[in-house]
Amino acid sequence: MTDKSKLGYRLFLVSRAHHNQAFRDFGEIGLFRGQPPVLFELGKHEGRTQSELAEKLELTPATLTNLLTRMQHAGLIERRTDATDCRCSRIFLTEAGRIKLSQAVQQTQKMDEVAFAGFSAEEQDQLNQYLERIHQNLTKE
Repeated sequence: MTDKSKLGYRLFLVSRAHHNQAFRDFGEIGLFRGQPPVLFELGKHEGRTQSELAEKLELTPATLTNLLTRMQHAGLIERRTDATDCRCSRIFLTEAGRIKLSQAVQQTQKMDEVAFAGFSAEEQDQLNQYLERIHQNLTKE
């Protein structure tokens, strides 16, 4: 295995470890895979349409629909028909969703403290830039 191919494998291992940690940490507060990013995005931009949310989160519309249905049943979000276009709905956090968002932010901070222990602020910034470039490379059309 070449050094370059080890980078891809290392990225896979880091992604898998982060996923597993997120599953445990978010599970402690009753959230399932995929729900925290929805909460974070709605916390920044409530009232997005489902298609806007799917695009932003890089999810298929069908995947997001299933996720939102589960979150709606849990009382975390509500769908409201758009005032100008009855064909689409907009997504909003409920009070329970806002509470869960706050808990998810705390869990994320806890995970980041563990993941980035020993990293300087400069190293974290540099890593963020590298990861952004990798994401751009992988999502080019």
